Amino acid sequence: SGLGSCPTTAQVVDRWVDAGGTVLFGETSELTGGEHLIAARCADDQTRKKFQDLYDSYLRGIEREGANLLGSQPTQGNIAGGLSTIEEKAMGNIAKTGSRPVVDALSAAQAPVRRGLTFMDTSSAAGECVTLMAAAGAVVHLFPTGQGNIVGHPVEPVIKLTANPRTAQTMAEHIDLDCSGLLRREYTLA
Repeated sequence: SGLGSCPTTAQVVDRWVDAGGTVLFGETSELTGGEHLIAARCADDQTRKKFQDLYDSYLRGIEREGANLLGSQPTQGNIAGGLSTIEEKAMGNIAKTGSRPVVDALSAAQAPVRRGLTFMDTSSAAGECVTLMAAAGAVVHLFPTGQGNIVGHPVEPVIKLTANPRTAQTMAEHIDLDCSGLLRREYTLA
């Protein structure tokens, strides 16, 4: 996903924001090790503080519970796909956010009030993340995946993208866009 479907999603994100739209991104845990990159993209100090407070609250919750995330991030599927650290996973998650400034940082299911790229504090669990964004008013969800995922949603259409040819073939009923041609250089990202 980090080589094909996340960069494809980034193209859509940038184009949508440039056209005056609003894009939500989240999966707070999957920013770990790259959260400073999102903070640096925040449009102003107020947004940066809101983002950092949400991220720090997530970390405090893990520490308070004494949780050990070893083995859960990256997931076993991520490891099988070639990732070895949460930081590597974070780079893929951040890659799908495009390149535009982050204009706001929201709590889970909070409706956006500003147009542009907006962070939402969500779980990395697919069903929960999609539901929280739908509750905030999202009307479509782009879901880049490498190993595949079957999550859908009754309110918000979920569009699955993969650049993994095996996933595109074996999960064809769940994949909406096979962008593996990027990896074979059959077309460019643009």
